[in-house]
Amino acid sequence: MPTPRPLAALAVAVAVLAIVSGPLVGAVDLTRATPPAGAGDATVSVDSVPAGQIVLERSRFGAGRYHLSAPPAVVSVGSVDGNPVVRYTIDIPGLWTTATSRYQLADRSGERMGLRPNPVGISPQRIDQTRYNATVAIWLRTGDRERDLIQRRITVEVQR
Repeated sequence: MPTPRPLAALAVAVAVLAIVSGPLVGAVDLTRATPPAGAGDATVSVDSVPAGQIVLERSRFGAGRYHLSAPPAVVSVGSVDGNPVVRYTIDIPGLWTTATSRYQLADRSGERMGLRPNPVGISPQRIDQTRYNATVAIWLRTGDRERDLIQRRITVEVQR
């Protein structure tokens, strides 16, 4: 039984496309490769850390959970080589809670960056004080090493 013409034409088209695109796709990099996170180096200076303005606010949407509210910490990024990472944390040991965010620095030479902690929710049953001791910290990861840029002890107020 002979092969139908449309099916044969489709098979020939697919074969030609595979033969032609194979060498072309290999020769032309259509994606821009970003170095792995943490690889490289950068100069980073801490411009400001929101020490007295970090609070636990109660949600207004009926759930009653508390959320960490903080203005951004600000860093200035100097020369960047590769893709180092800045890590920003607010640690509240009395609640066993740490809010952490990570920022890759590839292509950010000369920028000022606002760092915000990732959102965390805390059950109201865990809140038993009006304020908690906490630590705000910013680290720079270059390769397999993390360098402490700043650590500051703060007090986090609970807003009811």
